[in-house]
Amino acid sequence: MKNKFSYLDHFFILKKVLIRVLAFFALVFSIFFYFHELVFNFFSQPLQSSLENTQGEVIATQLLSTFVVPLKLSMLSAFYLVFPYIIGEIWFFIKPGLYQDEKEFIKKILLISMLLVFVAFCFCFYLVFPQVILFFINFAPEGLSLKIDINFYLELLINLIFAFTVAFQIPIIVLFLIHLKIMSITKLKKMRPYIYVFAFILGAVLTPPDVLSQILLALPMVFLFEFGLFMSNFFKKI
Repeated sequence: MKNKFSYLDHFFILKKVLIRVLAFFALVFSIFFYFHELVFNFFSQPLQSSLENTQGEVIATQLLSTFVVPLKLSMLSAFYLVFPYIIGEIWFFIKPGLYQDEKEFIKKILLISMLLVFVAFCFCFYLVFPQVILFFINFAPEGLSLKIDINFYLELLINLIFAFTVAFQIPIIVLFLIHLKIMSITKLKKMRPYIYVFAFILGAVLTPPDVLSQILLALPMVFLFEFGLFMSNFFKKI
């Protein structure tokens, strides 16, 4: 049975939730920013490893980079550490307004979404991103001295992580479309060829202009679409 709250009650509850989330984020961000050298060493490791056998080096072409880069990396780190807490707060905020069957469905959706966010980060950072860096470095002519701007590196990293994080939410979209009866499983299966083509187009839009990263994003999107269909059938049986 749903709890009956006024709009004003929801507003005050939401306000408290936002304050708690922002306070926790600020705390975690402060810790990461204090240890910004460790954070920078972690995120720059793919680049440093790729440059070991070259004459390349990492540089900062702007004075503000020495502050902005640790700031952005600390925010990125804080987001991933705080994300499970955000999911928990969302769950406890919407839980009183749901029926029992809705609670079960939303709970599963939130857990899967949270898991996919971390899988997307690991897949991108440990598998895709090092290959993308190597792809660009290997195109450098022999004798060319590589001086890679840390701002460009960071922008590339954040863009790729964002692209994979969004793409890995495809199963959630599929589950919602089927659960809300906007689309049927049969209809989505018939749309497979168009969705596969769209995955490669989206991969080209969201990634740098190289074939490798486009394929490494498009193929997981195709797999995640099929995974969404599988999970929809699975939820219907339980």
